[in-house]
Amino acid sequence: MPIAPETWRKLFDAVYEINTARDHADFLSAASAGVARLIPADHHNVHVLDRATGRLAFVMLPAVLFNETEIAYHKAHSQNHPVVAYYARTGDTRARRISDILPTVAWRAHEFYRQTTARLGFAYQLSLPFELDENTLAAITLSRRQRNFTLHHCELLDAFGPHFHLAWSRHRDPWQQVASTPPTAREHFRTMGLTSREAEVLYWITEGKQNREIATILGIQLGTVQEYVAGILNKLDQENRHAVTVFALDTLRRR
Repeated sequence: MPIAPETWRKLFDAVYEINTARDHADFLSAASAGVARLIPADHHNVHVLDRATGRLAFVMLPAVLFNETEIAYHKAHSQNHPVVAYYARTGDTRARRISDILPTVAWRAHEFYRQTTARLGFAYQLSLPFELDENTLAAITLSRRQRNFTLHHCELLDAFGPHFHLAWSRHRDPWQQVASTPPTAREHFRTMGLTSREAEVLYWITEGKQNREIATILGIQLGTVQEYVAGILNKLDQENRHAVTVFALDTLRRR
């Protein structure tokens, strides 16, 4: 199945975001947001594990779904997850749906499902593992309740994978947090749940720029800017450009 132009744009945006991340926390947030736009799901999880030290970094969207009991079981028995066991057994490095490994009925009856995801009803999952270096493992996992992921979704996640690896490795020490400095307006807008591109567009809106001007500044199509503006209004629950400008400037004053 050929990749549609709109999907290519979402993939490029996801790659742009992870390559402009400042540190590992920002990187994982950017990866989660990018994959969420690329492949819709009820839950997105990106995590990185340093096997040498045991430190773990992760970002989940939405952030809070699992309760403490479910998280504790997942940490203690992660090796028993059918997908984790499959990758350990085969050494496969491609994106896989859980239905590629065992039938959905068997997954629903599995102890791991009953202990961690039965309450949430995540019957369908898609995962992609990474070995970033000899000590560092990472994975992207998407979960759905109603519809299984397609082979096209597997291809999209596989296309994103190499960029994830390269963007992580471009940091001299990806685990190192940057020094605490006052965030710029763009960085502040990112903390409001916006992507890097959306934060950039919102910044120029607050500077009084119209959509056509923003398109010229960023080197993108007018229609693309309009899509970003629509996404900003939706995420920030604002009715129009004037309202979102007032809202954004007010949050900057109060930070």
